[in-house]
Amino acid sequence: MAHVRDDLRHGWTLARTELRTQLRRLRSDRRRLFAAVAGVLGFSLFLAVSFVPGAITFGSEFRSTVPLGTAGVALWAVTMVVAYFGAANGFNQSQIGTVEPLARTSIPPRAVSLGRILTQTVQSAWIIVPIGALLLAGVAIGGGPAVAAVVLVAVLPLLAIGLVVGRAIGTLARYANERLQVSLWVKAILLLGLLGAIFLGTQVLLNSRYESDVQFAVGPIVPGTPLQSYAAVIFSPFGTTPGPLGVAVTGVVFVAIPVGVLGALRLETHVLVADLGRDAATAGRVEESYGVPRLFEIAPSARVAWRYLVRTRRDPRMLAHLTPLLFGAFGLAGSAFQDPGVLLTVGPGAAVVTGAVLAGSAYCLNPLGDDREQLPLLLTSARSVDVMLRGRMLAGVALGLVVAIGLGAPLALVEYGPGYVFGQSLLAVVLTAASVGIAVGLGAVAPKFERREYMNVERAHPSQWAMLGFFFGGMIVGGIGFLLLWLTLSGEYVLAVAFGWLLYVTVLGVASWGGYRYAVGRFDAFSLDDM
Repeated sequence: MAHVRDDLRHGWTLARTELRTQLRRLRSDRRRLFAAVAGVLGFSLFLAVSFVPGAITFGSEFRSTVPLGTAGVALWAVTMVVAYFGAANGFNQSQIGTVEPLARTSIPPRAVSLGRILTQTVQSAWIIVPIGALLLAGVAIGGGPAVAAVVLVAVLPLLAIGLVVGRAIGTLARYANERLQVSLWVKAILLLGLLGAIFLGTQVLLNSRYESDVQFAVGPIVPGTPLQSYAAVIFSPFGTTPGPLGVAVTGVVFVAIPVGVLGALRLETHVLVADLGRDAATAGRVEESYGVPRLFEIAPSARVAWRYLVRTRRDPRMLAHLTPLLFGAFGLAGSAFQDPGVLLTVGPGAAVVTGAVLAGSAYCLNPLGDDREQLPLLLTSARSVDVMLRGRMLAGVALGLVVAIGLGAPLALVEYGPGYVFGQSLLAVVLTAASVGIAVGLGAVAPKFERREYMNVERAHPSQWAMLGFFFGGMIVGGIGFLLLWLTLSGEYVLAVAFGWLLYVTVLGVASWGGYRYAVGRFDAFSLDDM
């Protein structure tokens, strides 16, 4: 017991110190503080518009009869969402500030693991608590404070289970990822295949449960039944009748919490003591060298672009920050799974927009932060950073055009005529060229030099706000371009469409050139003290 008390004390001290350090760092940077507050408020507003009306309806249903079917699915959804946060925390390595070696050698490993779990749980609460408060407020509006209080009692144990089970799954995934001694590209393909299989499996399950012409019914969905029985036990003050299954599920839920915590702690400690994280040994093996192709010998910036492409070929983790694009691709794949015709009608335009967004986001959203190790040499020996910036921009254009034209044009040929394909290809060139200049300007507004972990990759990732703003802005700009293309091919409103194209290209050109010039001026004024 003495060892347990010491581990609890050391773990709590470590978690408290880490949280205080992060809070102090957040308060010292007004831009970061504003981004964090705006993120929580913006997400809460989105949630209010999307889900609070449903929460109000759910609460109002208690006035007549307890909606056990809806309750079962809602509880399952909450558990899965929280399990995602737990899995993300377990998959990420979560280095402890700059004192990781000291912490790991001065207190027991179990205390280090406990401190990590506590820290990341509180960090997740920063997002989960405002969301839960909004939803509970909606339930209280519809059914009254007593209903909201009982719903909170029902949800809290499932929140705990979701966090610990999700964390155990994420830790196991990280352990398998770091034990699997294959190339990084093989790991990336396996991960994409697993995510795709999970997504498509979900689509198959949903399509097999109900046809599109049948009204959505909450009750029959599996695994709602055990949680409906659990809800019958918790909601018994409102007249529900607990059954044997509900009593058994409730007992399992409350027993699973301490068992899950101990299991996650032991697993986390094992991974910590195993001292994994040797992907560098796999990534560092250079099995072949690459000469510069003739196309990339036309200018120094083109040769720089080729070297960035080679670095990506050797280490795909350079593109780890593009995960949101992957989720967007899964959304299109889900639509195509339900209606294969969407792949030919929407697919070409989606490929062009994706290629343009990929061009700017691959190398340009954090150009200096991504090359932090080379900055002392670059800032003290080069006249300007313009060659490096243009090299990154050209590398992004080369990567983006492979998707925008290499994938978009063949898809368009199946459904559309040559005129449309030609116009779409020209639009792809315009969008990718404009994308890289705008992206490098955004990267200069909020450069990130601090190494942090995202998707189990520790590096100076681009600003989350720059990425999300660029992604959504790219979709809007691309949509405007395709609207103009459609009006052009229709042959109507010729003068208005011509003026629209002139304004569209001018705005994109000015934004792209202005972003590039701003980035050059800002980065040329940098010194080593600004890192």
